[in-house]
Amino acid sequence: MSSDTRYGALIRVDRTGEAAEILERLPLGAGVAEGGVDEATLQELLFDHPECLPIAAIDSAFGDPVSVCRELSVPAGSIDALYVNASGRLTLCEFKLWRNPQARREVIGQILDYAKDLASWNYEDLQRQVSLALGREGSNILYELVSKRHPDVVEAEFVDNVTRHLRRGEFLLLIVGDGIRERAEKIVDFVQSHSGLRFNLALVEAALYRDGPDRLLVQPRVLARTEIVQRFVVKGATPVQSLEEESEVPEGDWEKETGRFWRAVFSEDFVFADSESELEKGGHPVQVKVRGAGLNGAALRFVFSLSGYGSAISCYLSARKGWAREERIFDEALAAVDDLRREMQPPASDGDRPWDDLEEWRTPRGGKCVGFRRECAPPLFGSSEESAEYREAVAWMRDRANRLVSVLHPRLRQMLSDG
Repeated sequence: MSSDTRYGALIRVDRTGEAAEILERLPLGAGVAEGGVDEATLQELLFDHPECLPIAAIDSAFGDPVSVCRELSVPAGSIDALYVNASGRLTLCEFKLWRNPQARREVIGQILDYAKDLASWNYEDLQRQVSLALGREGSNILYELVSKRHPDVVEAEFVDNVTRHLRRGEFLLLIVGDGIRERAEKIVDFVQSHSGLRFNLALVEAALYRDGPDRLLVQPRVLARTEIVQRFVVKGATPVQSLEEESEVPEGDWEKETGRFWRAVFSEDFVFADSESELEKGGHPVQVKVRGAGLNGAALRFVFSLSGYGSAISCYLSARKGWAREERIFDEALAAVDDLRREMQPPASDGDRPWDDLEEWRTPRGGKCVGFRRECAPPLFGSSEESAEYREAVAWMRDRANRLVSVLHPRLRQMLSDG
């Protein structure tokens, strides 16, 4: 019997009058030789019976899931199982029979990478990969799977909902295993407090019980989960707090301070001079995607950033490493940097200062960037919005963001259109 005493024993009662029997809890991490199950068996069981997963207990918005496919291929690997409900909310699930703490850390990092990949997709990307995973052809297989259980679902609304949740990165991430212990719960706390990500993550323990020589009971139950946090959604040009869910924990300093700054920068009166440029709704990072670029625009995008607790701010055009067309277009635009500086130059009435601070740099992963950076002293976090330094930083970001996007975005769109 397991030494885990957090849950009571399972008791099988024969109502014919025979004595009740306490079922034997298999040792955590038991292999097939000890009467347990392997990962493939557990994965198949819970994929075929998604109603057994305690999803509604974690976040009711993801409840009543429909099984979509197994081994969905994404750039970082393959997702063990994907589910979606009638509201278009996606659940990613990884199944692991863990043997050591290192494996636990690896699988959490793995599922976070999968979620980041998925958040870069549009609906067509997801539809294509689901079709490949299932080996089926169809114009809208994802909708077809859901409509079999929910015939009242409207196709256009379902597609719009899935698209919105993909864009926002709003997923439920489940890690299901039979060897989860307290240390893994601490990892969930760490992920929630440090990542700034917009999805919920939960650890689900599949407790195994032997019910006679040839029968096994599997009882999934929530062991730990991240709390629902406040989310900021950009409506029009104004970052506002999402009303979709209320916070159960105090808002972190990072979210509070970044939200405060972006609300000041992209207030209701802010518009880009280029009317076709719009801030992406969802707000993290705050960005403008270049229409027509790969990864649903994410392979070539304008990013607005704070770093070092507000000790530096920047706005820049970024090209994703490995996307040859986008990198080529980025290089062509950069070759005209002198022309760009002249076009972005403020009028003489603004000080007639040369914009020699337009510079190029590389991201830690090798991506290409060109834009503006500014050091802030004192740091913006904790500074009064009425201080001269804070107001100057807000004005700098509004001006640089508008000029960078409004000058470069039309040129990039034309280059992409020309091929």
